[in-house]
Amino acid sequence: MTLAKIISMVDEMKPNQYDSETKTAWMSEVEGMVVEEILNRAEGNEIEFEGYDYDLDAEKTLLVPDRYADLYRNYLYAKVDYANAEYERYNNSVTMFEASYSTFAQHYRRTHMPKQLAMLPPT
Repeated sequence: MTLAKIISMVDEMKPNQYDSETKTAWMSEVEGMVVEEILNRAEGNEIEFEGYDYDLDAEKTLLVPDRYADLYRNYLYAKVDYANAEYERYNNSVTMFEASYSTFAQHYRRTHMPKQLAMLPPT
């Protein structure tokens, strides 16, 4: 799934007044969390993620596979709801995000070897 596609899907499902640059910044937040908290904790991963720029990265494929793309949608829904001060909707959206994030994290951790921490000699 591309950055432009997920933003388009969110705009269709939850019309909002926020521009693509704002939603791209939000996508950079969640993608950064995925990189640091999930992907880079697996053996062989050292992903350097600097964030997205909509004009340059609109057609870039996102790091989370399409079958877990609800992680992105739910995050953007939560950000829109929070920015609109719709706190009851935000609570529902963030709960859905946390569930989808956890589902992806569990899948990734089951299917990828974690990094081995260096053993320090006893002192």
